[in-house]
Amino acid sequence: MDAVEFFGVCVKYYVASWLAGITVVFALAFAVRFSNHGSKFNYYVKYILIFFGLQMFTLLCMPISMLWARKPSNPRTQATILSYGTLLLPITWELRNGDILRDAKGAIVMVNHQSFLDILGLFVIWNTLKDLLTIAKREILYLVPFGPAAWLAGVVFINRKNPASAIATMNSCKKRMIEEGFKMYTAVYMYPEGTRHPGRGMLPFKKGGFHTAIETGLPVIPIVYSPMYFIDDKKRMFKPGHVIATVLDPIPTKGLTKDDVDDLVERTRNAMLAEYEKLCAEIDTNLKNPAWVNQKRPRLMIVDSKKTY
Repeated sequence: MDAVEFFGVCVKYYVASWLAGITVVFALAFAVRFSNHGSKFNYYVKYILIFFGLQMFTLLCMPISMLWARKPSNPRTQATILSYGTLLLPITWELRNGDILRDAKGAIVMVNHQSFLDILGLFVIWNTLKDLLTIAKREILYLVPFGPAAWLAGVVFINRKNPASAIATMNSCKKRMIEEGFKMYTAVYMYPEGTRHPGRGMLPFKKGGFHTAIETGLPVIPIVYSPMYFIDDKKRMFKPGHVIATVLDPIPTKGLTKDDVDDLVERTRNAMLAEYEKLCAEIDTNLKNPAWVNQKRPRLMIVDSKKTY
C-alpha cells in the first residue's frame, strides 16, 4: 500500500467514524428530549451524551489542531461550537459582570469546581475571556481522544501528585505569559480547589496559582458558579436547569511578595465563599417560584454594568 492509498483508507475510516458518531449523538439527544427529565434513564443518557459528544467532537477537530498545534485560537473556536451542546440537556447560563472578563489584559482566573459539567461553563464563557491558557489535571491527558486533543489545543496539564513538577509547570506558564507580553493569552484559567467538590461550599485552595499571580503581578479574577441544583447523583436525577456565574472584582497583586500568598489565598477564598452563599440563597428562593423554574431563557445571558445582551 502506497502513501496515497494509506491516506485514502485513513480518510475513509475517519469519515465513517464520524458518521457513526453523529448518528449516536442524534439518538442520545432524541432520548434526552423525549424521556422523563426526572428518570434514571434520562440521568444516564445525559451523562453519556456529554461524554460521548466531547469525545466525538474532539476526534473531529484533531486533524485541524495538528495543523495549528497549541494555538490559542483552536480551543476558543472549539469551545464556541461545543457550548451550544448545553441546549440539548437543557442548561442555560447567566454571566454577571461579564465586562470584567472582556476588559482583562492579563489575569489569573480562579473558579470553584463542583461538577464534571464545569467544563461546559468554561466553553460557554470562553469567548468572553478571549484567549485562555487553561490548566487541567494530568489525568485528563490520558482520556483518549479528548486528552490528546486538549493538549493539541493548548491546554496545560499539571501533575497534582508531584509538587516539584506542578511548580515547574506553573513557572513555565508564567514565563510564557511574560515573554509573550500577554498578547497570545489574556488569562490563566484554573480551579484552585484542585478537584471537584460536589457538596455545597468549597475545598481548601491550593497555592500554586496564587504564587504565579504574585510573581507576574497579575490580578486574580474570581468566578463563582451557583450550585447545580438540577443534578442529584444520589437520586440519579438530571433535570433542566439554570447556572449563574458571577465575576468578582479583580484582586490586585502588584507589590505583593511570597510572604503575602496566604493572605491572598484567604482573601480570594473568603470573597468566593461569600458570593457562593449569596447565590445559594438566591437559587433556593427562586426554586420556590414555579414561574422562575419554568421561565424560558436564552442559552447565555451576559449582564454587566451597562447592559444585558
